[in-house]
Amino acid sequence: MELKSNEYIILRLLPDEENISFIHQTFVITEYVFFDERFRSSHFINENPEEIRMEYYSNIREKCLRIEEAEVVFTINEFIFFAKTVDFVAKCLIGEPKDKLEKVLASDFKNKDFDFEGNNKWYLKKSTNLIQDFRESCKNEKLLNHLSDALNWEIEI
Repeated sequence: MELKSNEYIILRLLPDEENISFIHQTFVITEYVFFDERFRSSHFINENPEEIRMEYYSNIREKCLRIEEAEVVFTINEFIFFAKTVDFVAKCLIGEPKDKLEKVLASDFKNKDFDFEGNNKWYLKKSTNLIQDFRESCKNEKLLNHLSDALNWEIEI
């Protein structure tokens, strides 16, 4: 995914330990829920690939996973997609799939020191802070309104 010269960059994630962990956790959980046969959503995705923009998802995922080498920059549309992905993962950590996800990860990482609850709390805090910090630091009212509509934010400026 090449960045075009006329695209507006709205977020940069530096390749620090916290952002690398956040990106990895985002896409590890997404990959589990999307593709692991133990989750109902994997069957939906396999049966209805046109319902999910899988090629776009894969491109964003690959772009984000390059964070170990360099900062990741997001254009408006990429940020919207990334924010929706982060929201999806957060809902997996607080909603119905949480128990299933915890059991699957505990089974897959039983020989590893894996703290599901600790990772869960950290991810939810990081995702909230990422979005909140963005909202507070963005001074472009038109952009905030556009993002508010696209992400169903209720922002009062």
